[in-house]
Amino acid sequence: MQFEIIAVQDLNTQQQQQIAELCFAAFDEDPWSQYTFMQTAVHIVGILNDDIVSHALWTDRIFIINGNFNVKTAYIEYVTTDYKMRGKGLASQLLRYLTDTLNYELAALQPENEAFYKKLDWISWLGDLYIKQDASICLTDDYQIMLFPLSSKLKDLLSHRSKENTICADWREGELW
Repeated sequence: MQFEIIAVQDLNTQQQQQIAELCFAAFDEDPWSQYTFMQTAVHIVGILNDDIVSHALWTDRIFIINGNFNVKTAYIEYVTTDYKMRGKGLASQLLRYLTDTLNYELAALQPENEAFYKKLDWISWLGDLYIKQDASICLTDDYQIMLFPLSSKLKDLLSHRSKENTICADWREGELW
């Protein structure tokens, strides 16, 4: 499988259509129909025989960990593989390539299947999650995220994580996490 990293504005019509079909089959939505922040996303695609068979995208977010560490975060979404190609390790390959390539301190996502990501060394966040909107900060205790530290500073910080730790991020349209 070959990988391509493509900014949303550089996707051609065929690529957009293939990505939309993959995402619609998996999530009953495509990434362009939902939220404005997706207009700045960067996509990674896995290609076999000129077809996109695996996909993820990320958007930029700043996480504030424990109230004092501002962390540039690649927030990953729409991770999927063509139904006919599942179980062959394609999404795992795609995510490994992505985490090896990202120029961020941290990658994060809201898992659909926690066990899948744990096999790839993602770690579950144990502490509270907050969203900041204007002057308000709200606890979002119905959400779970997983993290993949991409810098040695973050690996050390997250190795000592506990339920007392916090992450706060700015509000965004649509899904908070």
